[in-house]
Amino acid sequence: MNPSIIKAIKKAPNKPGIYIFLRNNDVFYVGKASNLKSRLKSYLKIHDLKTKILHKEATRLKLVKLSSPIEALIRESQLIKTLKPRYNILWQDDKNYFYVAFTKEKFPKIYITHQPFGAPQGKPLVIGPFTDGASLKIVIRLLRRHFPYCTCFKPHLRECLNSQINNCLGFCCSKNITATKEQIKKYRENIKKIRDILSGKNRNFIKKLQTPSELMAVENIYSHSNFLNSKFEIQNSKLECYDISHFAGKEAVGAYTVLVNQNNQWQPDVNSFRKFKIKSTETKNDPNSIAEILSRRLNHPEWHYPEIILIDGGITQYNAAKKVLNKFFLNKNYKPALLSFAKPERRIYGEKIISEEIIKKAIEQTHRFVIKFHRQTRVKMLDLN
Repeated sequence: MNPSIIKAIKKAPNKPGIYIFLRNNDVFYVGKASNLKSRLKSYLKIHDLKTKILHKEATRLKLVKLSSPIEALIRESQLIKTLKPRYNILWQDDKNYFYVAFTKEKFPKIYITHQPFGAPQGKPLVIGPFTDGASLKIVIRLLRRHFPYCTCFKPHLRECLNSQINNCLGFCCSKNITATKEQIKKYRENIKKIRDILSGKNRNFIKKLQTPSELMAVENIYSHSNFLNSKFEIQNSKLECYDISHFAGKEAVGAYTVLVNQNNQWQPDVNSFRKFKIKSTETKNDPNSIAEILSRRLNHPEWHYPEIILIDGGITQYNAAKKVLNKFFLNKNYKPALLSFAKPERRIYGEKIISEEIIKKAIEQTHRFVIKFHRQTRVKMLDLN
């Protein structure tokens, strides 16, 4: 590799940004990084075909420091689209690129796709290309917290879970609500803001959008991505999600459902779902009920312990579960990772080792399962009376 490039790599900052490999004044490869120094140092260690070509042909390296991994993701997309660097195009065919598509309907939907113009909705508005699908999903989830939109396939009577956690405006998918002009305008404004941000039209807005806690969360997700891929996403991991349900403390029940990760796909393992009737007299005490059903479950090693335990609840439910796990797995070489999801605050407690997408999938699945069990229990109690 050119000595000037090696020198530039060694002086690279530990900051998010864009790196551009040039041959004289010809841009031939653009990449992004959440940490420029760490990413570029890997080019000095890896010796695959792509890196060998960069070593041989690159004469200059240009770095652009940015405020966050989000800005780096968007700027990379802009540069690839406008500059069309030779090796970005050569090494990434259309099927490997990601695009964000916006459907054309009363309440537009947003989805990520490899083939934006083959959608059943016709020709949607498309932004891209993006090279990193995982990072793009993180950004979309973060934006949705600020600018809610609908993902329901069809209208329904009950309030959807996304509406309950403020990821959906509610009126857009409800059969019981006729949206006003102001509500429709608000929804479309949210879509436009997301579209503008992903298009990179307002960099200052991206900086204002991120609170310190959000920025830290994004940084953590990026920095842990390799760990996730090596420890969980590739392994045959098992996740158990716990929830409880009662009616003013009566007919209290609990349950957990299971997701199993096989070949990077999280799928339900219905045969491993379990139901519990709460035996404690303090049935209004949700943390106590979580502790009870988790303790009872752990007394069944024949059910095979999971790698991850997810609790539907806030910090008190998390602490109750943590106390049970610490006691049960004391002096053991193994203990499941623990996290909980508080719906009203959209806050994750514990070990953030899986994506929010998987967390929501598990929470929704468990919520449906435990509510159905609770209704069945109430019907039986009414029959008995």
